[in-house]
Amino acid sequence: MALIRFTRRTPRAPFSAFPGFDDFETRVGKFLEGAIASPFEGELTQPIGWLPATEISESADELLMTLELPGMDRKDIDIAIDDGILTVRGEKTEEKKDENEEKKYYLFERSYGAFHRSFTLPRTVDVSKIAGEFDKGVLKVHMPKTPEAKVKGRKIEIAPAK
Repeated sequence: MALIRFTRRTPRAPFSAFPGFDDFETRVGKFLEGAIASPFEGELTQPIGWLPATEISESADELLMTLELPGMDRKDIDIAIDDGILTVRGEKTEEKKDENEEKKYYLFERSYGAFHRSFTLPRTVDVSKIAGEFDKGVLKVHMPKTPEAKVKGRKIEIAPAK
């Protein structure tokens, strides 16, 4: 028994190792199409804006949404509910000093700018009781469940046929 599968290759015509004109034309077409559609694709592109890391968890009584908003203040954040959609908006401004000192950055990974995240709320959430709290750069949005949602399933008895 062989460990490597052996297949016999048939001899090819001369120059078959080189791509044909059709293959060349396809490759050039794809290259030009990509260059026109997204000329700045690659390492030079950076995401515009930012989105805070978000976590949504569920317990028996509520849904809890946690957003990481480091370097932000409570006054910079807005939470709104409209037609069953919860929207969190905010803006993180860059810290700038008015000194005429030239800075040379070697690494810049912090994100600044406005963000907004929208989430469709399930029917099980009591919209009138949603509350938010902000502490140490972490926003927690508590979304209590309705009393009907807290009720677990029930067993249905099967009656004999009449």
